[in-house]
Amino acid sequence: MKSQSTFLFTSESVGEGHPDKICDQVADAVLDECLRQNPLSKVAIEVAVRPGLVIVFGVVHFISRLDIDAIVRFVLKDIGYSSPDQELDYQTCEVMDFVELHPSPFKGISSGLEAPDNEPAGDQGMAFGYATDETDQPLTLDLAHRISRGLKAAHTKGILPWLRPDTKAQVTVEYDEDRGRMVPTRVHNVVITAQHTPGVTVERLRQDILDKIVRKSIPAKYLDDRTAYHIQPTGDVGVSPSGKFAGVTGRKIVVDTYGGWGAHGAALFREKIFARKIQVDRSAAYMARWIAKSLVHHGLARRCVIQLSYSIGIAEPLSIFIDTFATSKLTADQLKEIIRKNFDLRPSAIAKDLNLCNPIYYQTAKNGHFTNKEFPWEQPFDLVL
Repeated sequence: MKSQSTFLFTSESVGEGHPDKICDQVADAVLDECLRQNPLSKVAIEVAVRPGLVIVFGVVHFISRLDIDAIVRFVLKDIGYSSPDQELDYQTCEVMDFVELHPSPFKGISSGLEAPDNEPAGDQGMAFGYATDETDQPLTLDLAHRISRGLKAAHTKGILPWLRPDTKAQVTVEYDEDRGRMVPTRVHNVVITAQHTPGVTVERLRQDILDKIVRKSIPAKYLDDRTAYHIQPTGDVGVSPSGKFAGVTGRKIVVDTYGGWGAHGAALFREKIFARKIQVDRSAAYMARWIAKSLVHHGLARRCVIQLSYSIGIAEPLSIFIDTFATSKLTADQLKEIIRKNFDLRPSAIAKDLNLCNPIYYQTAKNGHFTNKEFPWEQPFDLVL
């Protein structure tokens, strides 16, 4: 059957050294350290960076000591900021710690995994999950993330010794749409900008990234003689340090999720609260992804988006929305019944079912929250139909 339409769609990925992603990684590294000390800690952290400076601020409950300076320097070294001629050097940069620690409980907050499953949500909020049978992620985002991972490996392993950690990749894919299903046919264009040392020419940079990163990251079946490559498209603007370096937490939410496919909720993922007041911005987003991926995995839809909404003081979600884009043989009501039969959508139960008190968050900040098959929400649930 002939496809109904052809269209282009684009997604972006950024490297671990992008200033905004530095902030995300520091925030989640702090979260992980709090959870290692006390799985019941309550954490709300934000981070900002500029050349030579990292600022960490926020509030942490049920923790008495926290070495923010050591955490920041670990993250910067892990990313690859280990040279004095970069914007940040883990050995010499200034770290400003404005994190308030409250080691003792205070009125309105209790700790304990003994919290009942009907413990209400700590705030109002809505969250989305998305899944498709293209790949584990939409292909546009998957390919962009592959390029980012390839650039990271080329930097850390010395494959491209002139490469620096701050990179951006963008991939546009041509699709045929057939009754709600998006069928990728070819890569239309690739855009990459990368910071580098002054010694490399633009011509060498472009050729090396094309040969050693792009062509190894994107399957050959998607590349043809019409694919356009825009590598360092305005010339030698990626020299490090650039003088244009500033970042804060939570500015790469589309990169973190589905690359523009599906939908995104109203809040960021840079905090995680368990205990008496359970935050749903992050936990419900993970649950919605778990549901969507499980439905697609079991063949109940080829593509779907899920929305869950909550209110402060109420445990059960206020609403469940599902759209399968005409790729399911079941109605929305039938799918909702399957969801309610298989998943406990109360915030406390979500935290327990997905092991959200474990220190797993640093990895989510590196290359997307839905890219690592080891994450609990990335392992399809064995549905009872």
